[in-house]
Amino acid sequence: MIKISKATKVGVLVFVAFAMLVWGVTFLKGKNFFKKENHYYVIYNRIDGLSESSSIMLNGFKIGQVRDISFMPNQKSIIVSFAIGDEFILPDSTVARIFSSDLMGTKSIEIIYGKSSKNHLPGDTLFAVIEESLKDQVSLQMLPLKVKAEGLMSSIDSVLAVVQYIFNEGTRDNISKAFVSVKMTLENLEHASVSLDTLLRNEKGKLARIFTNVEHITLNLKNNNEQLTNIINNFSSISDSLARADIASTITNANKVISDIDNILAKVNSGQGSIGMLVNNDTLYNNLENATFHLDRLLEDMQKNPKKYVHFSLFDFGRTIEVVETSKKQEKIQEKN
Repeated sequence: MIKISKATKVGVLVFVAFAMLVWGVTFLKGKNFFKKENHYYVIYNRIDGLSESSSIMLNGFKIGQVRDISFMPNQKSIIVSFAIGDEFILPDSTVARIFSSDLMGTKSIEIIYGKSSKNHLPGDTLFAVIEESLKDQVSLQMLPLKVKAEGLMSSIDSVLAVVQYIFNEGTRDNISKAFVSVKMTLENLEHASVSLDTLLRNEKGKLARIFTNVEHITLNLKNNNEQLTNIINNFSSISDSLARADIASTITNANKVISDIDNILAKVNSGQGSIGMLVNNDTLYNNLENATFHLDRLLEDMQKNPKKYVHFSLFDFGRTIEVVETSKKQEKIQEKN
């Protein structure tokens, strides 16, 4: 049997302890010597507190860790190296987005798969996206409020300018006068209300009689409702009769009569017929006027001197009786017995 020295045992023990220490430290850092990993890179303009050993998340599940963070040679960009299990295949256009994984603001990287049919190879560089910080989100949310606040401030400035204009000395005097006018108006209204109240009290009996009469009228209307209905029906019948009447024919006949009258008047004006000659012929009118004048004188003379025109005797039947008839233009008729 081979005898192992104490020094060998101590050396083996120290080696095992050192190996376990290294494995423990690497395990605590998220490294696993017994699991194969693929490394990828992402270039950011800023990382907002992302650190080594930060988690790599896929749909809320941890699939790897950040291995290294360093500046690019231009010192303007930061390159981040992370490792994930080799069972995770990343399609082209996959995005590595820095986001806050808890309320304390701990930063992690979220893997968002692309839709390409091709896949990334280990060591490729992914697209970088940074979630807006709380400050940016608050600023974004506050931007509309800020715009409204600025508009409100402008409105307040305008209101203050108006108030300042209103409350100058001249305007204050006008306002005082306006209040005086309002006071006088209210006093007049008060006087008017008192007068109205007095009138109502004094005329209370008349108003009561008026309302009583109105009540009687409405009662009569109610009692004579049937008669009023009959009257309305009669008016309706009359209107229906008028509607059924041949108004058009009546109007046509009236127009015809008016036309005939117009024709007659036209003939009279033109001197046709006796009436036309009488109206338009001065000679006929003058002759009629002369005849009337002489007839009037003849009748007047007959009344004054009747014996001049009538001669008779009770015994002399052979005498001649002369009768002058003015209606026949003084023609003598001799009647002999």
